[in-house]
Amino acid sequence: MTTDTVTPVLDTKDLSAPLGRRADLLAFALALIGAGLSIIAAIWFFAGFAENDTRPEHLLSAFLLTCILFVFAIIPFGLVAWFARQSHRFGTKKAHLLWTLFLMLPWVGLGWLTAAFTPLPLFVGVIMAGLAALLTLWASVSIVLDWNEAPLNTLPSQQDEMSSTSE
Repeated sequence: MTTDTVTPVLDTKDLSAPLGRRADLLAFALALIGAGLSIIAAIWFFAGFAENDTRPEHLLSAFLLTCILFVFAIIPFGLVAWFARQSHRFGTKKAHLLWTLFLMLPWVGLGWLTAAFTPLPLFVGVIMAGLAALLTLWASVSIVLDWNEAPLNTLPSQQDEMSSTSE
């Protein structure tokens, strides 16, 4: 005789609650908006070249220039989005927050320079500077809140041991 058993497809016991804050999700959304805006601005920038240049070699060089310039915007915002998502899921790491500061602080100034000196619309540079400032603020506040929480390079099991020995 055989007995029929039902095996659940998704076991809810294995799912754990996120360790981060809601601000981490907000930072994730802001960084995704920044990456998306960078892609839109890259397309706009290339379209400006394509409007005047009809020769393939000119369009190729304009496309390569556009890709090189906007990789400096898309990759930092994409990385910060990944850092924020990781912070929400697994808790913050000081290294991710420091990288966020390193990647976003230059964009506060670069956004204003973009607004002042490029043919892109004014709102693109202002929004980029604003997003970078908000992400910098998120990283700074998270560093201050987590200052004594976790050392830079420890595993969660080591943190539990350290907290139990200090009590």
